[in-house]
Amino acid sequence: MDMNADIEVRTYFARQRNALVARAGFSELFAAWYLHRMDCGIPLPPECDENGREALAALTLHCAGRPWKETCAWTVHFRDPRMNIFVAGDNGAGTVVANVFNENVREIEKNLFYADVIEEGHPPRRSVTEFEGGNFLKAVERFHAKSEQRPARFFWHGDEDLVMVSAQPDCDIEWLESLDSTAIVTLDSDVELALLEKRLYRFECGCTQERMLDFLRPVFLRQGDELFAGEETIRIHCPRCGARHAITREALEAHTDAGKP
Repeated sequence: MDMNADIEVRTYFARQRNALVARAGFSELFAAWYLHRMDCGIPLPPECDENGREALAALTLHCAGRPWKETCAWTVHFRDPRMNIFVAGDNGAGTVVANVFNENVREIEKNLFYADVIEEGHPPRRSVTEFEGGNFLKAVERFHAKSEQRPARFFWHGDEDLVMVSAQPDCDIEWLESLDSTAIVTLDSDVELALLEKRLYRFECGCTQERMLDFLRPVFLRQGDELFAGEETIRIHCPRCGARHAITREALEAHTDAGKP
């Protein structure tokens, strides 16, 4: 299995219904995520694993309908079962990444969905949406309805194929809300779909040693002794993908000196 294998996401315009349809098979992307977790020693209970899969798939389809020069990141806090999920996609690079936190998670009173968008030439944007329940796809649908103000529906077409149908201007909302799993199976024959675009995505974080050194440099400048606590090496986890990095004090000192003005 090639951990850097691309998956193809196809987007279509549903004529007469004025909706965007995005779909893809995610078996290779899920396999890449599993292999990454195995390499990093990140076991997850079934409910966290399922929500992580849905986060990767839903974010990828969402990105496929967004501008090429846009990066999207979702941070989703679940109250029960208690977990935090981070997932991000970079359209320019064609990459997606995810991480699930289920240990030492702060208790919260309500489920919250944070969506951050960075687009070239525009200031960063953030929205916050409350949602109910513990299902990630339902949380994304709530985010689309309330924050995007553009309703969307998600359906599994098989175990690893996901379909997103989202409203466009003058969408037939009654039709969109009536969709179910049976309608998705016959969508190709029931609705005239015009292919808009094909995009490629792969699981990749890019958390190199250099980036970890950049991340730690400000902390080291403020409290270097406390950071290392008498040790010569510290180990940190990338917050985006969970990968473990060993950082020596010698390497961080050299990096800090090289970055001095």
